[in-house]
Amino acid sequence: MMDPIELLQALVATPSISREEAAIAELLGTWLGRHNLTVELIGDNLIARLQGDAPGPTLLLNSHLDTVPAKGTWERDPWSATIEDGRLYGLGSGDAKASVTAMACAFEQITRRGLKRGNLVFAATVMEEIGGGGLEHILGELGPLSAALVGEPTSLEAAVAQGGLMILEGTTHGQAAHAARPWEGRNALDAAARDLLAINSMELEREHPLLGRSVANVTVLRGGERHNVIPATCEYTVDVRYTPAYTPEEIAAILGEVTEGELRIRSKRLAPVETAADAPIVASLRQAMPSLRLLGSPTMSDWAHLRHIDAVKIGPGSSARSHTANEWVDCAEVLRAVDLYRDTALAFLE
Repeated sequence: MMDPIELLQALVATPSISREEAAIAELLGTWLGRHNLTVELIGDNLIARLQGDAPGPTLLLNSHLDTVPAKGTWERDPWSATIEDGRLYGLGSGDAKASVTAMACAFEQITRRGLKRGNLVFAATVMEEIGGGGLEHILGELGPLSAALVGEPTSLEAAVAQGGLMILEGTTHGQAAHAARPWEGRNALDAAARDLLAINSMELEREHPLLGRSVANVTVLRGGERHNVIPATCEYTVDVRYTPAYTPEEIAAILGEVTEGELRIRSKRLAPVETAADAPIVASLRQAMPSLRLLGSPTMSDWAHLRHIDAVKIGPGSSARSHTANEWVDCAEVLRAVDLYRDTALAFLE
């Protein structure tokens, strides 16, 4: 009988910063192969498929292999995968190698048992943290999908709504002048400062029942080149986390009304997603875990690329510990996740 915690330790001990996932893909592929599973690789994306005895729906189990770089002050080696007091410590232990582990083990258990109906696809993908050649890249190779479970740290609570991300670029214009004669020019930084304060004090009032309000924050400011020149232009970036209560164009228009600068949408491809509380995949989760709690998730994930099917983001670990020093996941929660993924998949497919 396999030990999920041993697999998780091996995955955590293998560095897999975005764009450097080849070693961990090989490790997981070898593990699946030892358990008589056929593995397909597209780049460093790993795919395993199981076909049932009779036609039926197709369920995707997806999580990501990559991590952010180790940041902050770690009290232990980020790749030590040490276990203390039932907690497994290491970079990516919760985000999202615990989900990868639990999904792989659930897939193996279902394969060993056999599937009476439908199809199960397990995809461990890359570059989720930065966007690029992962799930979005291989989605067409997976075939038609009926529903999906997206493995991310949610403390095994079901995120049935996820906020979207829009990026705006703003430019304010002034007139260059010598700093000794500022009255001869117009400082673009002053206009940018007024825009920043206006954006900071603005409220997007429409509320989503699970995600709350949309928020906009200026996160990058670029202006001025020399200490003795009044700058003629200033640029800033606005990070907008929005809910299905707004369209990107609506928010851009609202921001445009309170700012002086020119605003343009740089990116809006990561739209918010939502699955109905009575969708079959949610019902299957409830069957596997009657105490299931539904929530909204403000953080991004590859669920954004699955907006045309019902999906739920759920997995072991806490989102609050993602991307932090001394990241850890509760080992007992990982074992519960194996059972949850397995039982949900069987309830949905059979």
